[in-house]
Amino acid sequence: MSSHVGRNSAGAAESISVVIAAFHALPLLDEQLHALAGQDFDGRFEVVISDNAGEPALRTHVEEHPLRDQLALRVVDSSSVPGTSSARNVGTRASRYPFVAYCDQDDRVHPGWLTAMASASASYDLVGGPLEKHTLNDPVVARWRALPEPDELQVLGRFLPITFGCNLGIWREVFDDIGGWDESYPAAGSDVEFCWRAQIKGYTLGNSPEAIVAYRFRTGMRESWRQVVSYAEEEARVARQYDAPGRAWYWPLVHAGVVVALLPVWPWAWSRSRRGEWVWTTGNLVGRIKGSIKYRIVYL
Repeated sequence: MSSHVGRNSAGAAESISVVIAAFHALPLLDEQLHALAGQDFDGRFEVVISDNAGEPALRTHVEEHPLRDQLALRVVDSSSVPGTSSARNVGTRASRYPFVAYCDQDDRVHPGWLTAMASASASYDLVGGPLEKHTLNDPVVARWRALPEPDELQVLGRFLPITFGCNLGIWREVFDDIGGWDESYPAAGSDVEFCWRAQIKGYTLGNSPEAIVAYRFRTGMRESWRQVVSYAEEEARVARQYDAPGRAWYWPLVHAGVVVALLPVWPWAWSRSRRGEWVWTTGNLVGRIKGSIKYRIVYL
């Protein structure tokens, strides 16, 4: 197994490269940049925007941005290979500092995010943190889906814990050793695969409850459906790749029961909140079924 680079040789990160995978990022990107400018981190950090769409407008926007100097802000072009994984790889390989933290273009990091990441980096090779859903989302939309509790990492497939790609830190040496993000997973499933591969190689994944990111949900029913189906389908693919056991035998029955219970049958049940919950829960089950068939695994 590989040595634990972050825990044993580097101490806490004193300088950090923030990498943002961007795709048609304007105008929401500016909210994230202002949040990064408000960090209470005492060390040095830079912000590398990896533009997967290759937009001249984004490059111009960044080059003329009022926060350019404060954030050591720059753009790299990652448009040759589509997908978030490719964008993160290009951005990471262009970074200058020994610890890399990933966030997304449409979210908003909390003020203590980098400080918490740096503190946890002294103990772990990879670091995750919680997502919170109330800052950026309408209260109705925020009820559509549950997020893991802030004091624990989510374990998928009864296999290994994971953290979300939009709130993940890693020592650059570890990134290089495991080969970066798997670009055969352009988006969905990439963070699960990345976290599992690192841990299988002997690296440690830790949770920092103070490394909080405000997460923005999709607000349309159709786009939410497509997102959750894709998530569940690719989770089945990762489970097949790593021979994860999946959920206990009775969980498909529980899941199906929840789908039926949430079904908005009666007129008074057709609230937007209820429909959103049903779309997310049902889409997850449909994605698992599709993934099970596509990748020849029982992952329900």
